[in-house]
Amino acid sequence: MKRLFHTVLATVVLGTAVAFSGGAAPSAASTAASGVVRALDKLTHDDGLPGAVARVTDRSRGTSTFVSGVGDTETRSPMPRDGHFRMASNVKSMVAIVILQLVGERRISLDAPVATSLPGVVPPSAGDANRITIRQLLQHTSGLHEYSDSLPDHWEFAPFAHYTRDDLLRRAFAKGPDFPSGAKWKYSNTGYVLLGLMIEKVTGHPWRDEVTTRILDRAGMRDSYFPKEYEYGLRGSHAHGYLQLPAAETGMTEADVTHLDPSRSDASGDGISTPADLTRFYTALLGGRLLRPDLLGEMKKVVATPSSPGSPELAYGLGLGRFTLPCGGYAWGNAGTTQGFQTVSGVILDSRGKVARATVIEVNSTLGPRPTTVTHFFDALFSGLCARL
Repeated sequence: MKRLFHTVLATVVLGTAVAFSGGAAPSAASTAASGVVRALDKLTHDDGLPGAVARVTDRSRGTSTFVSGVGDTETRSPMPRDGHFRMASNVKSMVAIVILQLVGERRISLDAPVATSLPGVVPPSAGDANRITIRQLLQHTSGLHEYSDSLPDHWEFAPFAHYTRDDLLRRAFAKGPDFPSGAKWKYSNTGYVLLGLMIEKVTGHPWRDEVTTRILDRAGMRDSYFPKEYEYGLRGSHAHGYLQLPAAETGMTEADVTHLDPSRSDASGDGISTPADLTRFYTALLGGRLLRPDLLGEMKKVVATPSSPGSPELAYGLGLGRFTLPCGGYAWGNAGTTQGFQTVSGVILDSRGKVARATVIEVNSTLGPRPTTVTHFFDALFSGLCARL
């Protein structure tokens, strides 16, 4: 999971979290609200983010949605309950599923070298494609250098810069591997750009089309889509997305980056969804509707990841994260970080392995420099997952 951006705070935008109940018994909103609302309000009041939304779905109690702050800092319009947002690394979970489906179809092998499916793509100077496996690409243990390290950082972000896949891979391959394949875990968007290319080589179709037919359509994600080339905006209802930036006089400012060129992400995170659709996706995945049990089991084989201040204990499988919950046990999900939007999703299973609860948190901004911001972000997730309904 990509580290959450630590940037300078914007001017505080005041707003109070409001709970909406959609098909839920009244107690679902009233009982779960306290912890979720407190966390969302801390994000918008204390940490200066424009807006935040939480969607909590319980198998028995239905769905409750909580919002705080605004979706547009100029018009002061409220944060949309189910608006479109850039889902960033949540796309990695979808790409991983397509790869695992291809494994199930015997079209590729999970532990085969990358060179088997992509001969000649990875130069020897960048890594040994005869030793790096597909599993290692999925699990961020390939050692391939991170291409985004050479892209302009958010301090110098050029929203309409356009990149081809070859541009991204050239940046990654210009440097040698960060470590020998399999030696440790380090997040790498480069691996998922290669996995997108692999899907296309094996199926003969664009990776976006394969994800659409194999996942979005099957999971009923009717409001999710992949933007066309040079499509800068978001379709339908959406909040504005903001980038926190330093300013000479005030020490902080924000830039509206709702419109941008998404080509810097490719198969590592180029996609748009809604909180409701993201809930449909993770419940379909963890509910066993997108992968055979043995392949879902492979996806859940985790390795430990380095911890960062304010973040929970996280282990990483094949495009899927496992969070340790403060109330005991684990949640499965992923997070997405991109200019203008941050999301995190979690699903808990009951003793029979059935989906019991799902929570999606979204904010329409990068997170800012205070360690408490990351803490409040995950407090909202864990309150939604752990509250007694």
